[in-house]
Amino acid sequence: MSTTDTIVTLCKRMVAIPSVTSAGTRQIAEFCAGEVLGPRRIKAELLASSKEGAEQVNLVAFVEGANRDATPLLLNTHLDTVPPGDPALWTECRGKPFEASISGDRIYGLGTADTKLDFIAKTIALAECGRPGRDVWLVATFGEEHGLVGAKEIAAAGMIPRGAIAMVGEPSHLQVITAHKGLMAFELAIHYTPVRADREFETRKVVFSGRAAHSSTPALGENAIEKALAAIGTHPDLRVVAIAGGDAVNKVPARCEVVVAADFAGTIGGSPARKLGPAANAISGHAILALSKFAHAVAEFTRERSPAEIEFAAPTLTSNLGVVRTHHDTILLDFELRPPPSLALGVVRDGVNAIVSGLADRAPSLDLKLIEKRANHGFRSSGGSEAVELAMAALARARLPLETGVKTGCTEAGVYAAAGLQPVVFGPGPSTGVIHAPNEYNLLSEVEAAVRFYRALLE
Repeated sequence: MSTTDTIVTLCKRMVAIPSVTSAGTRQIAEFCAGEVLGPRRIKAELLASSKEGAEQVNLVAFVEGANRDATPLLLNTHLDTVPPGDPALWTECRGKPFEASISGDRIYGLGTADTKLDFIAKTIALAECGRPGRDVWLVATFGEEHGLVGAKEIAAAGMIPRGAIAMVGEPSHLQVITAHKGLMAFELAIHYTPVRADREFETRKVVFSGRAAHSSTPALGENAIEKALAAIGTHPDLRVVAIAGGDAVNKVPARCEVVVAADFAGTIGGSPARKLGPAANAISGHAILALSKFAHAVAEFTRERSPAEIEFAAPTLTSNLGVVRTHHDTILLDFELRPPPSLALGVVRDGVNAIVSGLADRAPSLDLKLIEKRANHGFRSSGGSEAVELAMAALARARLPLETGVKTGCTEAGVYAAAGLQPVVFGPGPSTGVIHAPNEYNLLSEVEAAVRFYRALLE
């Protein structure tokens, strides 16, 4: 079987195994250990998460190198994916994001670029090289899309020697990525006293549509939550019963549903859907106003308090309102900000806290609580890094363009840099406008090139 045939076969099988972050990676890790690595005589261990439950596992394989004195190498790829969103939008997969399809050089399916095919490329290269030139850890992590938690557990365990070279798999169009942004994710809870009407009123759902994109490049998407808040925030007498939008904090939400009094449904924009049942309670207008003001203030903060690092596709601090839900007497909003490496996480933290404190002072009838769910550092490789030099030499031996770049998204490289490793980011396929969006795809030619790169790296 040719390398291309092997890639296609393994890709189809891996895409067919759902590994959305919330569901866990045990099933796909067992497949990788038993049916991808096993036949290639690479023994892997599955390490269940100490905090996230038995279904969340890291896969770890160690292969001893010929030169035990050389700097060890970590080959890292994450196996989890974001949710697929509306299956109907996956037109290249006939509405089935877990069934990979091929059109020319493109292979479509959830996880093809982010990052299941990168793991396949590393596995094939490791098997083909025989005994590598240096000690190698092959690691496939869980929870990358949920705060890089799998990589954090690997780093905390101390199993990878400090100073090791970490090749972190993310789609980079075969560029060696030497820097990326950080990421901070928060949850804002707005507790309010529901407004009870004199009598029940009929309700109708209004749908606001946007366009999905990766949250690191929000300008490529259209945020449906922002559209909904802009619409309902201009109607202080509107009776809003419920709000639900987005499915992951690191995706620009393509849909937001607002349940309102039926007599208002045609006046706030969006697409009115079928009538729902009667309701007696509505969300406090103060809570709706606070949520709208918060969204506006965060957008202003990203514009005002951010150094520009022009090499990034989004050169300044960016923000994304990812998920909003209402439940009984509470609005919950999950959102994130992505600072460039030179902007300290503490500055972002202080800015968000100041916004919430200001809103709380002006709305004493509300109880606002802010939870910082994760804070991930960006990274920038130091000049003369052994990792960069090794990667550039591998590009040359693999007959690939000697190109470096930076990445707007946040990756596990920041975790490994903080743990004392030397990371760079590399992987086949495009990222911008492709990952975290319907019809995600990779390029078979780039996966084959990645195999050559990793083989050159390992020799």
